[in-house]
Amino acid sequence: MNRVATLMLFLLLIAVASTSLVQAASPSITLSQSRATAGVTNLKVAGSGFAPTTQVVIHLAINGTTVSQPYWSVDTSASGTFSAVIPVPSYLAPGSYSVVATDAYGNTASASLTIAAPQPNPLTTLGTFIYLIFFVVLFFFQTQLQSMIYRSQIEKAVRTLDSLEKESFDMVRQAALQGGASNQEVDRLINESLETFTIEPVDRDPTGVLSRLDHILDVRNIRSKGDAKKIAPNYNGPQLMNFEVSLEAAWATHYVDKVVKHFYLTAKKTNNFYLFLQLSMMIPMIVEIAKIYKRATKHFLLGVPIGDSVGPMVALTLLNGAPLKDIEEDTVYGETQLEQRRIVVVKAKGPGATVGKPGKAIAKLVEMYKEGLSRIITVDAALKLEGEKTGTVAEGVGAAIGDPGPEKYAIENSATTLRVPLEAVIIKQSEEDAITAMKKDIVDAVPSVVERVKKIVLERTKPGDTVIVAGIGNTAGVP
Repeated sequence: MNRVATLMLFLLLIAVASTSLVQAASPSITLSQSRATAGVTNLKVAGSGFAPTTQVVIHLAINGTTVSQPYWSVDTSASGTFSAVIPVPSYLAPGSYSVVATDAYGNTASASLTIAAPQPNPLTTLGTFIYLIFFVVLFFFQTQLQSMIYRSQIEKAVRTLDSLEKESFDMVRQAALQGGASNQEVDRLINESLETFTIEPVDRDPTGVLSRLDHILDVRNIRSKGDAKKIAPNYNGPQLMNFEVSLEAAWATHYVDKVVKHFYLTAKKTNNFYLFLQLSMMIPMIVEIAKIYKRATKHFLLGVPIGDSVGPMVALTLLNGAPLKDIEEDTVYGETQLEQRRIVVVKAKGPGATVGKPGKAIAKLVEMYKEGLSRIITVDAALKLEGEKTGTVAEGVGAAIGDPGPEKYAIENSATTLRVPLEAVIIKQSEEDAITAMKKDIVDAVPSVVERVKKIVLERTKPGDTVIVAGIGNTAGVP
């Protein structure tokens, strides 16, 4: 028993001695600085005299009360020292604090720390000031600023349109000189032609409006041909037709330029924000239209087939070499057979750039072949929607012809009088495709259109019937 008691007493003395050794040291901490800025300073804390190889928890305290958040922990070395970097939180209120470090054995040390509010950053203040100025300027001068932007865009577009108009004018001028125009008179004559206009007939009393419009268009066509001949006296036949239509394309470019410039100068004169806005929204499309007409001017002068020539090309393919006869002004027709059906084909007279008088020609053909006439089929180019493929063929009912009204009315009236079904086959293309050199996709569509027309004839007529097929379109480059 004495040995057991002696051993227990010995262990107790060792525990008391080791505890007194851990507590014997005098812990302390030092701070890298006694003053810190909330949300800015990273404070370095160095401690010594703590229990070796144990964890020290560092708190902030204010007026003797420990701040529960945040706190940091760090391990001491074998000699009871530690070093830590603690960021001073931005949410701490300015004032006097204590940094308190406590190890696992309760050894504690503290140091005083004064926390100051963060000072405003001059750059941040300047940025805020600039932002406020920008906001005020934007709020009160937004319309003026946008007007300046829109005006700049429109001015650039006007310069582009001026350039396009000049290029079109120069192409026509060069062609006119080649056609015998006088160097002294050519500019004046072309400018006079570009300033011509057509006044539509009154439509408040609709009685006879189409006949009056037809008369006005006839007068206009006669005037247009006369102007072309006056400017380039050496041109005749197809050359004169091509030159005449190139003048019309140049007129379109000139007119677009004039109209845009008018609205731009009006907006500038009145400082009208809404005019600038509307013009800026429309100007990209308008410039593209002017570019198309400039290209059309060149292609008509070259006398190449254009997209709108696909109707006459289909007509020629259907005729397969059959002879042609005149029936109306700049309009011809011919006959062919398809499995005991008589096919009467009508088209404009090429190869000059003209659309002829297909409506009046069909009206005459209806009178000539009214016995046994079972169908009228019109074939023409048609504007495609964005996303549709150029050269797509579609079939419908009605008169496929893009004219101001008189020719279409003549077709519809003739079909209605005899109660003859009116069919239509169209080849889809863009506005640019229609008045510029024919694309391969459109050329490749011709055989399928011919087969479509033959299918309509064979499926919807009977042997002995007569069918009128009209290849509507401009015969530029097409015989």
